[in-house]
Order: sequence, then C-alpha cells, then structure tokens
Amino acid sequence: TADVLSCNVEDVPLDGRNLIIKAFDLFRERSGNTSFFRCHIDKKTPMEGGMGGGSSNCATALWAANKLCGSLVSDQTLIEWGGELGSDVSFFLSEGTAYCTGRGEIVDTIS
Repeated sequence: TADVLSCNVEDVPLDGRNLIIKAFDLFRERSGNTSFFRCHIDKKTPMEGGMGGGSSNCATALWAANKLCGSLVSDQTLIEWGGELGSDVSFFLSEGTAYCTGRGEIVDTIS
C-alpha cells in the first residue's frame, strides 16, 4: 500500500515531490512505524508564493503522523526531523513566537 494525497488544486504534485509525502516517508523511516496515511490539501494560497504553505503542510503532516501513531517521538525530535525536510518546517512545529537561526531549522522558543 501507499500514502494517498489529494488536493483541490490541479497543479500540486501528489507524489514523492510533495513535502507531505516526504514527511510521511521520513516518519516511517525514523520511527519504525509502518502505517500509511491519507491526506487532502485544501489549498488557498498561491503555489510557490513564499508564504510557507508547503512547509506548514509538511510540519502538520509530520505532527499528525506522530499523533495518529500514538506519539512515538517527542516534539523536539519532530522539530529536528523537520529541519531535514525544509528550512522553515521546524518553525511550524514550534509553539508560539520563536527565534530561528541557521537555515531556519534551529528554533528557540521565545517566552
């Protein structure tokens, strides 16, 4: 079997080029879990508009996979994995206001 990804916008890639699929693949690889997932993107922002849509979707997919599988890894681990998937994915896994360094993958939460 495989993950199933759908979208309301025709030009969005639904295969391994999509960060959501990459997140699911990384989650399985690192956690050892063998579950597959079904995800629908209801896209409202322009493609490649630089607004973090793909990165936030990727972060949400990684977080959701972890929650659906019983929270196998810590939030900090998800943040580290997110940095491997994209420069600002880790930011979208943080809580509240954050200061990011490096490529954006090093996240310090600001209280």
